[in-house]
Amino acid sequence: MLMPVIVAAQAPNTTGSFPVANTTGGFGSPNTTGSVNNGTGAANCNGVRCSVDNPLGNTTSLCGLLKKLFEAVVAIAIPVAVLFIIWSGFQFVLAQGNPKKLQTARRNFYYTLMGIAIFLGAWLLATIIAATINAVGGANIISCN
Repeated sequence: MLMPVIVAAQAPNTTGSFPVANTTGGFGSPNTTGSVNNGTGAANCNGVRCSVDNPLGNTTSLCGLLKKLFEAVVAIAIPVAVLFIIWSGFQFVLAQGNPKKLQTARRNFYYTLMGIAIFLGAWLLATIIAATINAVGGANIISCN
């Protein structure tokens, strides 16, 4: 289900600083030290200029971003693949010798294994290409932080 998101822009207040979230869930101004006091320490404001900590840690390159995205996809894909293998196993059991249902169960199992193989093959190919480029270049050309 998709839900619409409304984003509202707000002009600076009379003191020249932008309203920021405070601990009560409302909006307020930065505290006297110039940092937002919302309990998370995520935003640091100094007057009008604010900075936000990188949510990806020390990732500063495109390669690092792609690596983090791939790690997130793997964290989701492995349990999904296991569930599909279990589901195709149930289909084998529920087929009870019916040739048409057995064919469907075999096809689902085959497609699940092919999906896993393609996924792991893409990862292997990317790893080999990155290692080859780094070896040929003599330096760490592709650095994934």
